[in-house]
Parts: sequence; structure tokens; C-alpha cells
Amino acid sequence: MKEKEKLKAAFDQIRAEEELKERTKEYLSEKVYARKKKRTSPLRNFAAAAACALLVFLAGGSYLYFTPTAYISVDVNPSLELGINRFDRIVSVTGYNEDGKALADSLDLKYMDYSDALEALLADQDMEVYLSDNADVVLTVAGKSESQSSQILETVESCVSDHENVHCHSGDTEEIHHAHNAGLSFGKYQAYLTLKELDPSVTLEEIQDMTMSQIRELIQAYSQEDSQGSSQGNSQGNSWKNSSDSTADSSGAAQESTGSGDSSGSAQHGHHGYGHKNGHDEDD
Repeated sequence: MKEKEKLKAAFDQIRAEEELKERTKEYLSEKVYARKKKRTSPLRNFAAAAACALLVFLAGGSYLYFTPTAYISVDVNPSLELGINRFDRIVSVTGYNEDGKALADSLDLKYMDYSDALEALLADQDMEVYLSDNADVVLTVAGKSESQSSQILETVESCVSDHENVHCHSGDTEEIHHAHNAGLSFGKYQAYLTLKELDPSVTLEEIQDMTMSQIRELIQAYSQEDSQGSSQGNSQGNSWKNSSDSTADSSGAAQESTGSGDSSGSAQHGHHGYGHKNGHDEDD
């Protein structure tokens, strides 16, 4: 019996040693060998770092290219804005009323140089209708960089020099955010601010449905009344709210005598440039 017990104890010890070996192998496999397998070569690490740097560079370059630094607001009855990047390329075309959205959708101006895009816009069939009907076309330039904005305005004035009914102005970038919140292009919003100085009762809702010709006619009429010291300016000026047709008729007489009215209008409101009948006069 004692020999059997000794033999059994010996076999149990062997079995225990085998289990210990298995556990040791598992531990080494999990803790040591696994770490060795995860080690990568320096070249592979460098390649991963280079790829990350390239992604950052491309993301930064894309941001610079697709971020507008200047804008041209084009307002007739359609109102739209052309966003221009630091490389003078069109990166956005946005309509701010139904006609403006339809015109923006019909044009393929993105990534064109802004001067070529403007020529293509003015040559568009819909725009030609407004130009031939002598409707006031107002182009307003605003940008973060004064040098870029000045250059764009100069180029825009050169592009439209053959069109007497196209008026060019400079704008204020601080007004762009307010204009967009109001649902207007910043060019039309600037005209609204000028008109509101003359008639504080005017509202954004009324401006949205007006053409630039109607707005300019009112501004010129109010400016003339101010220059003549008319005490009836406010009562006469409010007549435009009832009918856009009566607006055009009532302001027609005022337009015939804008020679004297323009000088005082520009003196009072020259910072917006709507005191001038001739849009190419230097208000900017």
C-alpha cells in the first residue's frame, strides 16, 4: 500500500508540473511575446507620421482655398452673392431671393476667376433682360482685406464700364452677418440702411419685395426733399408703402431734377454710396 501511495504521489507531482508549464506558457504568450509582435520598425512609424502631416496640410490648404475672403453682391431684382477666396476664385454662389436662387442654380461660376465669372454673369440671358430694360444693377464689394477689396472693386468697375445702369459700391464686412440674418444680400441690406436713415419707418419685409431701381428712386427722392428743406418729406415719402407702381410714378419727377439732389444726398449718405445717380462716381 505504501508503495502505491508513493507512486500515486509521484504521478500527481508530475501532473502538477505539467499544469505549471502550461500556465507559464500562457503567461509568457500573453505578456511577453505579444509585446514583441506589436513592435514596429522606425520606418513604419515615420511613414505613419508623414501621412498624418500630409492630412493636416491638405486640410489646411482646403480650408484656405474654400474660405471666402471677399464678396461681390449682385442686386437687381435677383439678389445673389459671389464668394471669392484669397486666390481670386469663386468658391460660393448664393441666391437671396427666389430669382436669385434660380439664377445661381443656372450658372456655373464656381472656381472661375471672379472677373471672368462677372462677365459670364452679365452675359447671362436673364441678366441681359435687366440690362436692356435699364433696370438698376447694383454691385457691392466687401472683404476682409482692404487691398483685395479695392482691387476687386476696381476690376468690377472696369468690367461694367460700358453699362450706364450698373452701379458699383464698396461695402462693410460687418454688415454681411446682419444682412444674412435678415435674409438679404449685403448689397441690398446696405441700400436698406441708407433708405432707413431717410425714412425710419421702412421695414425689412418691405425691402425684400422691392427692386433695386425702386429703392434707389426712393433714396434719391428723399435726398432731394432733404436738400430742399421740404417739411412734407415724411408724409410724401410714406406713399411708396401702398403700391410699387405708385412709387415709380411719384419718384419719376424727382429723378428729372436729381442734379441738385444728388450733391446733397452724397454728402449726407456718401458712406453707403446711394446718394449718387451715377454708380461709377467715386463714393467708395
